[in-house]
Amino acid sequence: MDSQSPHWRAQPLTLIHHAAQNGHREPPGSLSALEICLKAGAAVVEIDLIPLADGSFALLHDQDLAVATDGAGKAPQMTREQVQHLHYRHNGTVSAEKVGFLEGAVDLLRTYPHTKRLQVDLKPFFPLPEAVLRAFLALVEPIKACIQVTSVADWVVRQLAGAAPGLALGFDPLLYFDLPAEDPRPEGIPPFRVGAYGLLDDHPLAAFRWGGLGDYFAGRAEALLAQAPQGCDWFIRAEMLKMALDAGFDWIAFLHQQGAAVDGWTIDVDQPGQVDLARTLVDSGVDALTTDMPARLAGLISVETLV
Repeated sequence: MDSQSPHWRAQPLTLIHHAAQNGHREPPGSLSALEICLKAGAAVVEIDLIPLADGSFALLHDQDLAVATDGAGKAPQMTREQVQHLHYRHNGTVSAEKVGFLEGAVDLLRTYPHTKRLQVDLKPFFPLPEAVLRAFLALVEPIKACIQVTSVADWVVRQLAGAAPGLALGFDPLLYFDLPAEDPRPEGIPPFRVGAYGLLDDHPLAAFRWGGLGDYFAGRAEALLAQAPQGCDWFIRAEMLKMALDAGFDWIAFLHQQGAAVDGWTIDVDQPGQVDLARTLVDSGVDALTTDMPARLAGLISVETLV
């Protein structure tokens, strides 16, 4: 591919395996799903992690246990003893797979050293107590060179930046700035209000229309920048990045100017327009795309990829 191609890049585009998915039948985000991706030679895999009440870390996406397990209650209020016997739900049925924990993911990654990065998306709903923060850092120390900790909780990203210099970090502004969805957000999860520009945003800049949509995106991007440690990666809904581009604000270029890499999530190749969306973001210089089907997406976009 020559440098005149619209998809030419100096570096390969990274495709991240969302929730350790890649067309297999194991529960997303489980240890079995992670191992299948690692066995297949995945370069970058993402899994979700929720801190429990006793300082354990469970491989779960939702704090409501009934969403993805055969349990009930709020995961952050539970202990390891209460969670370790639960099974994942998958495609509407209870699987034979028990809920996994961070230690298992660390052990797997050490078994497959070819993997370039494990992205752990940490979902705390409170600042991590000092003892819990130390326990987390001790657990990931053996794989520190190839782990990235991301979160929608900017306060935790800042905690980690202060406690573990050199640890790769990422921030997702989902709790502050997002697209309205057909399905209601989980109870208690902000933003709670649709602002004057039609986006979920509780910030005063969204209270009334004071300029064009591009100006609004630029103002919000500037405000959000102050919440994350300098140099951490940014994980932004792909549709939001495209909406900003269409409005005249290049959020990707803005973050690149700050020395930050940008990931667009989550590309679903089976949904209309998603492959075109991926190509648009590639043309705009996005560094990575998170997708449920990285191998398929790699075959559909004309760009060198790291899968």
